[in-house]
Amino acid sequence: MLLQTDVRKSLQVTTWGFTDRYLRHADSLAYTEIVNGGSSALLKADATYTVRRGLADSSCYSFESVNFPGQFLRHADSRVRNAVNDGSALFSADATFCARPGVGGTGITFESINIAGSYLRHFESAVYISAGNGTGFQRPQALSADSSWNLANPWSEFSSP
Repeated sequence: MLLQTDVRKSLQVTTWGFTDRYLRHADSLAYTEIVNGGSSALLKADATYTVRRGLADSSCYSFESVNFPGQFLRHADSRVRNAVNDGSALFSADATFCARPGVGGTGITFESINIAGSYLRHFESAVYISAGNGTGFQRPQALSADSSWNLANPWSEFSSP
């Protein structure tokens, strides 16, 4: 799937009953949280990313925080977090996700470039990469619904100083 790059977007959950939730970072970890017009400016900024060409593969994508420029969504020990790009090959791979048609039938699924078959997935408000082959956040139940996202209009037009 081709996505527009260098644009701000918010990643909206597509799971039925949870579509008012968006991926956001807090204390460097990725979560989903309800975001709406009455949400704080900080929450709206935390839930907005700039879609970049993938750090490890330009045919895929990386997500740069708008309120912490230079920090990207990446996975480490399956947990997704915001982290400063240290320029390493591992960081670049951990922060690169390939867009696939939504495995839940809607939206977009983001597959980890360095752990094939593992997708950006929300589980109990936290965000992981998951192959759906175990228990807890790795459980296969609802993997397809919980690993599809909409690239929604950005919640924030935050400009860094």
